Amino acid sequence: MELKRKISLGLAAALALGAGALAEPADIQAQLDAANARIAELEAQVEQYKPFYEKQIVAEYGEGGIIWLEDAQKVYQEAAQMYAQYGIPIDQYAGEIKQSILESMVQEGVLEAKAKELGFGEPDEATVADLTAKAAEDFENYVTYYASYFAQEGASDEENHQATVDGLNAAGISQESMLQERLDNYATEQLHDYVTKDVAVTEEDVQAKYQALIEEQKENFADDYTYNSARTGADLVVWNPEGYRAVKHVLIKFTDEQTQQYNELHEALDGLNDELAALDEAENKTDDAEATEAPEAPETDEPEATEQPPRTREEIQTDIGTIGASIEALYSELMPKAQEVVDAFNAGTSFEELIAKYNEDPGMTNEPTATMGYAVAKESEYWDPAFTEGAMSIAEVGQISEPVRGDRGIHIIYYMSDITPGEVALEEIHDKVEAAALEEKIQNTYDDQVNAWIAESNPVYHAENFA
Repeated sequence: MELKRKISLGLAAALALGAGALAEPADIQAQLDAANARIAELEAQVEQYKPFYEKQIVAEYGEGGIIWLEDAQKVYQEAAQMYAQYGIPIDQYAGEIKQSILESMVQEGVLEAKAKELGFGEPDEATVADLTAKAAEDFENYVTYYASYFAQEGASDEENHQATVDGLNAAGISQESMLQERLDNYATEQLHDYVTKDVAVTEEDVQAKYQALIEEQKENFADDYTYNSARTGADLVVWNPEGYRAVKHVLIKFTDEQTQQYNELHEALDGLNDELAALDEAENKTDDAEATEAPEAPETDEPEATEQPPRTREEIQTDIGTIGASIEALYSELMPKAQEVVDAFNAGTSFEELIAKYNEDPGMTNEPTATMGYAVAKESEYWDPAFTEGAMSIAEVGQISEPVRGDRGIHIIYYMSDITPGEVALEEIHDKVEAAALEEKIQNTYDDQVNAWIAESNPVYHAENFA
């Protein structure tokens, strides 16, 4: 404090002399006294407000880097809203989430500072034009992928395209938002390229990645859902479990109106089956009660409550039969087209031609399933049970199933091939494994450098202020 006062005194003297070089000594001393008094006043105010100021800081890093409570709270509220959408109370995870937010914000600040230090700034005009073109391509790919979700029966291609664009925009996905994301990430992407520009993999790296994937997939692919999710999601598959075959199909799909009717009928059918199960349970209880002599009920003056007698088994089964007939009628509306597919195949038309002409499942036209088909095994739970049963009913490769009644319509399933169990030979997928090994090494190299930069910034977290 004494040093500060001496410096302040010197500054005050300099200001005083600069402001009035011809002033009398008494005037100069008065000005110096006034300056020192003002400095003391300001220092007192700093001390007074210092506790409040310090409570607004939730993290510090580097040379003057600060994360403010207000900014961190905004991020936390966004996370809370996201959790709420999935019905998850965020409070029970609050501590972990808040710490994760602070670490993420510190990392963002460190990377931003490092990008500026290395000269990675705003994109020039040509780069903005390139990013704009890429954002347009990204958005159009989204439109293509989600078109089937927004398409309306009977609408033109232009109308369905616009409906998809409108639907994505309503969900917060637009060409403009994608461009803004690319612009926001431009500097850090340059930083990423700078750090990883010399990363390469050796053949030993490729072999190690291949073996690691095999061991990982042997464990994970014991679960049918995980295996099929990997295949349909275009993940690199290096190991296949036993008992799977690859199939394609033509789906003759219910219309929207038929789908609604089908769902309503099945809901009613579920209710009837529940009613039948309740009747079985009541009959079992009656049998148990007759086996044990019940005590006489005490006499009472209160009138007996009248209950609606349960419906008979015959009445319930009659309703079940009626609903079953209504469901069968829905399938009957699709059968003429399904039979066309069967007849055309039996007449020699290739199944690929039938997919192109009749199919209504996007999975048969979108990669990778358009080429590799769906993987089905006897115990598969990933698919509609009717589809699984139909796929496994086909006797030989190259044959088709009978029309299969599923929950989306009627399937005609084609048995493409058996999927060879065990390891996929490295030479068949070498380039893909090499790309995966390179991607992993690039990511590890970048993560290591980022962690080193963060460590160098000596971050200090004030979690108590973010309670």
